[in-house]
Amino acid sequence: MSRANPPGNAAKTGASENELFAGEVHDELSEQEVFVGDQDFYKLLADSGRAAVIPSQVAKPGTNQARTQPVWHKHFSIIQKVLVVGIVVIGAVVVYALLKSPIPARQDYSLQTPAVTQGNSGFERRAESATDMAPQQAQSHETPFQPQQPQSLKVAQELYLSGDYKKAYAAYDQLRQDLPANAKEQLLRDFFQLKKALCMKNSADFETAEHLFRDVLKSRSLLVRAIANYQCSLLEIQRKQYIKAQCSAYQAIALVGAVDFDVDWASSMQRDGYFLVAACLSRYVLSLCDADKDIPEALWGNPDTAEEPFGDLSEAQLRTVLDSGSEQLSKGLAGPQIQKLTNGRQENLAYCSVVCDGMSIEELLARFSANSGIGIHWALAGAAGQERTADTIRKMPVTLYMPMATIQQVVGVSAGCVGLLAQLVDNANKLEVNIFDPSEYSSLSEHIALLSREAISLWQRFLLAFHGDKRVPHAHFALGLLQSHAGNITESIAEYKLVANRFSQSSLAPFALLHSSKLKTNLRDYAGAREDLRQLVEQYPDTKIADRAGLYLADATMKAGLNEEAERLYRKVYNLGLSLESQTAAALGAGKCLYEKKDYAAAAEWLGRYISLAGDRTNKDFDLAYFLLGKTQQALGKPQQACEAFEHTLAGQLSQEEYIQTLSALVESRIQQGHFVEALDVLESGRSELLSQKDSIEILLFKSRIFRAMGLADKSIVVLGDKAEYISAPQLKARILLELAKCHIAQGDLASAESILTESLSLADPGPLAHEIACELAGVCLKLSRNSQAVSICSQLLDSNPSSLIKQKALNILATAYNQQKNYDRAALAFLGYQNDIDIQNREETPDSTSATGQALKQAR
Repeated sequence: MSRANPPGNAAKTGASENELFAGEVHDELSEQEVFVGDQDFYKLLADSGRAAVIPSQVAKPGTNQARTQPVWHKHFSIIQKVLVVGIVVIGAVVVYALLKSPIPARQDYSLQTPAVTQGNSGFERRAESATDMAPQQAQSHETPFQPQQPQSLKVAQELYLSGDYKKAYAAYDQLRQDLPANAKEQLLRDFFQLKKALCMKNSADFETAEHLFRDVLKSRSLLVRAIANYQCSLLEIQRKQYIKAQCSAYQAIALVGAVDFDVDWASSMQRDGYFLVAACLSRYVLSLCDADKDIPEALWGNPDTAEEPFGDLSEAQLRTVLDSGSEQLSKGLAGPQIQKLTNGRQENLAYCSVVCDGMSIEELLARFSANSGIGIHWALAGAAGQERTADTIRKMPVTLYMPMATIQQVVGVSAGCVGLLAQLVDNANKLEVNIFDPSEYSSLSEHIALLSREAISLWQRFLLAFHGDKRVPHAHFALGLLQSHAGNITESIAEYKLVANRFSQSSLAPFALLHSSKLKTNLRDYAGAREDLRQLVEQYPDTKIADRAGLYLADATMKAGLNEEAERLYRKVYNLGLSLESQTAAALGAGKCLYEKKDYAAAAEWLGRYISLAGDRTNKDFDLAYFLLGKTQQALGKPQQACEAFEHTLAGQLSQEEYIQTLSALVESRIQQGHFVEALDVLESGRSELLSQKDSIEILLFKSRIFRAMGLADKSIVVLGDKAEYISAPQLKARILLELAKCHIAQGDLASAESILTESLSLADPGPLAHEIACELAGVCLKLSRNSQAVSICSQLLDSNPSSLIKQKALNILATAYNQQKNYDRAALAFLGYQNDIDIQNREETPDSTSATGQALKQAR
């Protein structure tokens, strides 16, 4: 039995021990610090310690009584200390080695978890064995998964369903790595790869997701391939690769028929596939027409199918599901299997069962043609040397499992799986299928027309097959768009009205009314357009297009000639202030209405508001606003402000016609101011190289008018010269002759003026120009004291309903002529403007109808 060292020897003993052990030595250690175990083990050690207490008879000072002292309260012996310290050192070395050991590199989102032993018990058995591990072994630091946490299919699925896609990705990745690399486990490996792809897609890492989806497109599991193709279609739509997306959707449809354990999911997947097929082709057509800008975001809908049907399947169930359909598909290994079916509900409708596993599209359609009697016509335009030649396309493999499908579905899906379109046509009472490539064409207009017809057919078939689908209004709206661009306006309006009236609760209903109103406006059916827009504003006041609808309603009202009501609607939209864009457009519309009403002061105010709100020099309406403001200021007698507005207009991007119109208005304002030199400068600075013959004549006439106003009639005559002789257009030639006659009148050469006016009157078409020439001719006759001839010309002119300005001039000439004839009653009536009361029964003054003037007047009337 060992005894404790006496106090006096402690220093000596301690020195010897310090030489042996370099570290600090604890005199007392607990069971937990020495041993590793559970609570039962520690309790057992404590009980054993109490049983081994050896009393030591140590006398109390001053007494003969001994006291009992436990052994472990005394100093340990050297051997005991060596054992204890050795255990501690070994434990420390082991912990240090574990903490410093390198962690193998993993992919993104990987979890720091130990490898799970692979056995024959499956994922569930490994999870159960891991769950039995003692909780005391859990590490204290936090990680995405604790090393002892079970990695099972159930845990991964729970993480996925909870939306924790990063951890779910890591869990599926670990499960995939734990599988042995043999053919037996390949289906599960593909499944885990698919789930990883779905995690990345839901995490918005679309590039990685697509790469993972394409990894499993060759999987032996038809279900995995169907889901991967469907998801690839959605991702390709995001990149606007509509033809590729349609091909992927068709490949999903071709395989989803193999799903027999969840019929509801398979049916939903099939509906989504056909919806995607029609939507992809429609969006491709609209992009070719450059008509894919103003389309409601909700038109193409959201997928109606859950991403995958696996749910809470066990490992055994999952293996069965992943392998479903492979046995049926194996029947098509030797060649396409095609069998006609009959449908008892529809006696004359033929159905087919088609199975094909990797055979070429050419062989599949050839055998289908032999069994159905339908002719196949290949219309491929792929040229030699290209990647997709006609020969390579026809040899592309197809995997198809359609246990029950119509003839149209079989040929459509078969061709769609290789990126082609199949058009079923009735040729002389014999059905034929035209196979063509939607990415190849020679004539864009013919190509768009062909694809539009096919897209319309796809939507119509979707409505027939899935008439109860919640996306029926989407299909009708898409049909409206396609019919409109195909030129079938009546059918398009009917589709829009069907959406608005039958599916009034749909988010597309207000857009349908808006599109319908636009089509009616283009047809000048302003009343119908106003009806649609009024319905939109009243039924859907909170929709985001309500402000646009209010503007369109005001526009249609103005085009209908109801300027008073249109102005009120524009003011309403402006005062609502729903957006800066709507306020700006409303201000311009109100200015237009007020200008047409000749309320020039109010028009100038609203046009000024528009200019201050718009601030966009590139906007076409900006130039129009400045032009109208210039005309308004001109009408208000403010030529300087008018000139400034016209100069602003000329600085914009104007068409040739708009440029000449604005230039003429600016020159007119300068002439009103008497700034003739400035007016000539404006004409000289014009874009003469861009002017047509007609525009050049307009500039020439303005110059002649300015010189005439400056008292330089002779220079005007020189400017005009013999231009009229080289002009073939009668109306334009008549205008030159009229200006030349005015120059001769200014010089007092009335005889030459009369001859020129008579010639020009015979050239001019009935209308304002002929009225002006006749009025000038009557004035010349009056100056030549040919009063009877002047009266005759004016009487016939007044009968032709001229403008108010020409009418007033004619009445003044008529009154003067009557006055010189001393026919004061008629002169008074003429001065008062009572033309109808003037007695014109006496026609002695009327010139002989055989004279040149008489013939010209007769033609002018």
